[in-house]
Amino acid sequence: MVKESYNYYQVLDVPPDASQQTIHQAYHQAKATYSSENPEVYQFFSQNEVHDWVDLIEEAYAVVGHPNTRRDYDRELDALIQQSQNSQSSASQTDSLEPLPNDLPDGYALTAVSQYKVDPKMEEFINAQDLVDGLFLKKVRSYKNIELTDFSNLTCIAIRHLYAIENNNFSILPAPVFVRGYIIQYCRVLGLNEDRVVKSFMNFLRNEP
Repeated sequence: MVKESYNYYQVLDVPPDASQQTIHQAYHQAKATYSSENPEVYQFFSQNEVHDWVDLIEEAYAVVGHPNTRRDYDRELDALIQQSQNSQSSASQTDSLEPLPNDLPDGYALTAVSQYKVDPKMEEFINAQDLVDGLFLKKVRSYKNIELTDFSNLTCIAIRHLYAIENNNFSILPAPVFVRGYIIQYCRVLGLNEDRVVKSFMNFLRNEP
């Protein structure tokens, strides 16, 4: 079954059109990463969380790692995507994404879904930030001119979870193993240093009362 806030391809960190060989390799890499023999994994997760994550990796591979079950899963995933696209098409034209220009004016940059004016002071602030929380991520997303709905569509993260992250309302978020995956998506879309930001955010999350 396709979950609302993630799919099995995201669990294995592969695109939906990945070859079976790529999925197989990603599965073994994920298992190695979250192995109890890897001491670094406990910098971010408790023993129970590591166990839950390994179970999810096995669940994902049991479905998309085999052609027959993968075909059924892909049909369900495609139906969910189509449903989302139909819902978007019913919205007003002003809510749709504008095509990004091929040629940028001086002083502008692109993300996957937006164009924004580069602010040297903001760039310096981003690079110097030591404590990463949801408010910081929201500030960077806004600076890079990315609407929350566009971010949700791009990453397949439920909007309610994005709201919760950006308002530090962690009580309604899923398990930390999923939150960590969400923060990785933030880093990739916003062009942030993944190692530094993920570590800082997860430390902040753990220290919240």
